[in-house]
Amino acid sequence: MQTSEPPIASLSFHVSYRLGEYLKIVSSHVLAEVARRKIRQGKKISLLDILILRSCLFLFVPPIFLFKVLKVGSCGFHFDDAGIVRSSKQGELIVPWSEVVAVYQYPTGYLFVQADGAMPVPQRVLTDEQHALLKSYIVRHQLSVR
Repeated sequence: MQTSEPPIASLSFHVSYRLGEYLKIVSSHVLAEVARRKIRQGKKISLLDILILRSCLFLFVPPIFLFKVLKVGSCGFHFDDAGIVRSSKQGELIVPWSEVVAVYQYPTGYLFVQADGAMPVPQRVLTDEQHALLKSYIVRHQLSVR
């Protein structure tokens, strides 16, 4: 955190995840990652790639989602200059901004990535004011949104 900057108001909200939005965020992320890898190889993602990936995701993501909902449950999020705190059935997960390795924005929501996992934040849970505040934190901590 840069100490010369005045503090930003903290941001708190609650998320009860829905399978549809979870599937959309995961599939958007997987398709984007495959496309990035193909581009690095000088190739394009094909329709067959997309069909195979989506079929696999629709097969495997629902059981993973059910497991996560049973294990983690709904989550409370708190963003401030120290980082992100996620409260769930498993307790508090504290992630300093220095441990956020990437932020991805998709039409359904954000994905805050750490070295050992990711936290999805659906767009629907954020008011316009909260969304602007979240973007302020991303900019302030010099995280590029992909």
